[in-house]
Amino acid sequence: MVLELGLTQSVIQVTPDYSNAVLSVLLPYFSDFSEKLGLNVPHPLTKGDIVNCRILPWHSNDGEIPNASIKTKQGLWLGFEFGNVNGFGWPNAYSDLQNPEHISKYYGTVTITEKKAIQLARDTITKAGIPLEDIFAEQVPQVTLPTIGTNTVARYLIEWSDPRGAIASTVRMEINGQTGQVELFYFHPQNVRKPSPKVDVVPTRGQGIFDSQIPPSVNPDYAWKLIPIMLVAVDKYARTLSLPIPRPLTTNNVAKIEILNNDGWPHAEILLTNNWRFIYRHTMVNGYYAPDNFFASDKRKIHVSEFKGKWNLGTNQAIELVKTTLSKLNFPTNNIHMDFSPRINYATGDFQKIIPRYYFEWFYENVTHDDLQSKVEAEVNADTGTVESLYYDDKAYWDSRPPIDVPISIQQ
Repeated sequence: MVLELGLTQSVIQVTPDYSNAVLSVLLPYFSDFSEKLGLNVPHPLTKGDIVNCRILPWHSNDGEIPNASIKTKQGLWLGFEFGNVNGFGWPNAYSDLQNPEHISKYYGTVTITEKKAIQLARDTITKAGIPLEDIFAEQVPQVTLPTIGTNTVARYLIEWSDPRGAIASTVRMEINGQTGQVELFYFHPQNVRKPSPKVDVVPTRGQGIFDSQIPPSVNPDYAWKLIPIMLVAVDKYARTLSLPIPRPLTTNNVAKIEILNNDGWPHAEILLTNNWRFIYRHTMVNGYYAPDNFFASDKRKIHVSEFKGKWNLGTNQAIELVKTTLSKLNFPTNNIHMDFSPRINYATGDFQKIIPRYYFEWFYENVTHDDLQSKVEAEVNADTGTVESLYYDDKAYWDSRPPIDVPISIQQ
């Protein structure tokens, strides 16, 4: 079981020593990527080939490398994020045009078809070793051939989107409509994240503008007293809703627990080995996320094919299902505010036609309408008629604390 007791990242100073160490670790990744795609740079890349290295000033507690990018002497930039080289761009990419006075150099006659351009884009993704469905590139893309007045910009701009809507584009590709060259390729690697390489140099802690708002890490003694309390609460909660988790629930059934100090009371996320996830705050279980939930799946790989189905439940039926499910937990009804129409989210764009999922949000404001008093969120699978996630909280519960006789955090 992995136990995390605070925020996992901190602001750092990107010193020359740290930057040099990161570049040394990442160069083999950049070299392998550029060689797979046949990019016109030396193979392998060496430090002598690099004119610029940029690193975000964030560092995780386990030493993993944050976002970084390099620029070669040929003007090629390459990016790195979530354990992947996540794209490249050449200096003449139209997408990165800064000076509109230079736009005329992109005008020209398109000599390759849109179909061919899409195939070139998919071929590039495949060469990079990424299955198309992992970044939704097996779906129909959005393709733009820009025009400025009567002039055509001879570049196909191709994008694939995430059906959850959390990320605007999972893939952006620019294909030269005259030569067929890929001028720019970027993909958001969240759906294909890998363990990031680590660097031995310990960076100097920086001074972040939000440091004063970061709560102290949770006291380990507090955490180990809280864990059995939470597991009993999750067991009871899941039994009430007939959720398929192991019983009795023990630490052997837990993959990871994250606990934060939320102004004196705990906020915890409990991930079981069967991928059910539960939220525990103050002294209660606030909700759950089934392994096949759709809208809160941003930290795991999903494929569109996993969620295809039919719209068998109408909106009112789905709302009634959420209310019935929440009523089983026997919370005080005066703290549950669902007597108004919820905000409803769906899969983005045309994905809504084939992914039958509702995501409901009942946000109830306080009397002065400047803060939330109560919240209910739920995802309903309209094909199977099941509640895939449920979250409920109200400020009425925030003054309660678990019966633990040690402080939640130790003052530094």
